[in-house]
Amino acid sequence: MRAPSLLDLETEQHAVVDLPFRGSHVVTGSPGSGKSVLAVYRAWALATIGHEVVLLTRSNVLHQYLAQLAPDLTEAVRVTTSFRWIRDFWNERFGSDPPTTDEEGWRHSWVEMQQTCIVRGVTSTAHLVVDEGQGLPVDFYRWCRVLGVGITVFADENQEIGDDQSTVSEIHREVVAQTPPLVLRGNRRNSREIAMLASEFQEGRGERIPLPSTSAGRTPTVLKVPSLDHLVTGISRYFSAHPERSIGIICRSNRLQRDIQSRLTNLGLAAHTQAYVHNDRYRNAVDFSTRPIRILNTNSMKGLEFDSVFVPDLDAYTEDPTGVAARLRFFVLCTRAREDLHLAHRGSREPAILSDIPESLLARHAV
Repeated sequence: MRAPSLLDLETEQHAVVDLPFRGSHVVTGSPGSGKSVLAVYRAWALATIGHEVVLLTRSNVLHQYLAQLAPDLTEAVRVTTSFRWIRDFWNERFGSDPPTTDEEGWRHSWVEMQQTCIVRGVTSTAHLVVDEGQGLPVDFYRWCRVLGVGITVFADENQEIGDDQSTVSEIHREVVAQTPPLVLRGNRRNSREIAMLASEFQEGRGERIPLPSTSAGRTPTVLKVPSLDHLVTGISRYFSAHPERSIGIICRSNRLQRDIQSRLTNLGLAAHTQAYVHNDRYRNAVDFSTRPIRILNTNSMKGLEFDSVFVPDLDAYTEDPTGVAARLRFFVLCTRAREDLHLAHRGSREPAILSDIPESLLARHAV
């Protein structure tokens, strides 16, 4: 985990920390621009002058990551998921869960919530700092406006924007931001080689991913492996050679996550390995300061980063390679890695989405 000190922040990053403490603001930038770290700093800055600050994340694992990233900065800040904060806010004021439009209780009835708060005069003095703000619907921001909360939103348009999500322009309009979106243009995460590969998959309306000026890593690789055991053994050897690195193993299925965790345990790496699986009993106990091998699902990867990333199941990526959703998924996948990226498949051919990527950007190896 790497959180730069206040003195290490660059000029454009200081502009975020120095945003006015009143009103609402929007910050945008491509993956690797440092939005999550700056969300923590923004929350800290607001808390130091006495604001009641809540830092909201899109997922449970990202909430744990940010809470542990810089504990000294978040000591006076409540860090939680947006869903949990909405539920708790409603329970505290109305003694019940917020109204929803689905049986599972995941889709809020925003219009009813707005009307109820207007009729009953419900407001809030909190200032919300929202990370991955594009993942929340436009109606969430309309509801926040009804509550009268100040809000700072960090959002990235290099993502698939669906009906339950928001573009930067929509967020800016709904929160009535006082200034244009502040754009972060640097890439402070990926090596030049990884950024170049990621740019091959970039879609959407957001800022193009910046390329670092110097090379700091190796060319990403596609590995054709004979078996999952062979790959897991290779990851074990990689960890032995680089024990100081954080390793992310990103899978498309929970079943594969558990399978890989079991195989690594059999290789004696239980003390160094943890898996985040949705609805698992240990899902709220992810420790990002120890156990450097982390096994995640693609649904939980946004906002996270690792020194090295392994993708063990390329054979599962069978979607139309020209589809926006498939390309954006690969874009996000690539940009999780700082220095090393290894993509593995067991089938006779690599997935079609990689077929047009030149060897200069993506090395191929059979092992």
